[in-house]
Amino acid sequence: MAQETKELYLQDISPIEGIYSDFILLKNNELIVMIKVEGVNMDLLADYEQNNLFEDYGAFLMSNNNESLQTVSMTVPLDLKRFNQSWKKRYLTIKESPMENLEAKKHLQQLIAANCLHYQNIELKAELTTQQHLVVLSQKIQKRTLIELNKAEMELREKMTKVKNSLETMLEAYDLRLEILSTKETISTLHRFIDFKNSMYA
Repeated sequence: MAQETKELYLQDISPIEGIYSDFILLKNNELIVMIKVEGVNMDLLADYEQNNLFEDYGAFLMSNNNESLQTVSMTVPLDLKRFNQSWKKRYLTIKESPMENLEAKKHLQQLIAANCLHYQNIELKAELTTQQHLVVLSQKIQKRTLIELNKAEMELREKMTKVKNSLETMLEAYDLRLEILSTKETISTLHRFIDFKNSMYA
């Protein structure tokens, strides 16, 4: 008799257990946090600048080799939400403006509406992608107790502050921004490893 195949859901294959404080709790008893780092365009750097960057990056890894950090670069859908919102605001501004030439106003509205629809379709299909660079920090939880969770949270927060300051020092000359991902953004990023196409809706 053939054995029934159990239907798997995202919750079954997802590594996420839940949210604790500002961090994500994984099923393997780890708290994690992610720091998003803007990329450096190496093509714009001279050879000596590239060498300096590699040396600085090596020094950063050496100074934080005890912090259980992992660096990840991944392809992500380009976030066009703000861009699309700006087009929608333009449409509403034109719609409410007291233009004398009603025919010209109508054509302008149609043009802006067409742009809104075009870029919205691009976002929904996830056709445009970009590279996202992340530093992932984790802290192991010894036991599933509130005391151990609090202890792991404090240790991860200290680790996050140290690594963030170290990154800011390393990238100071390149005018790059760092961003600590929110729990929602971290969950979306983890889901992207499982289901790239639909992760933008998570």
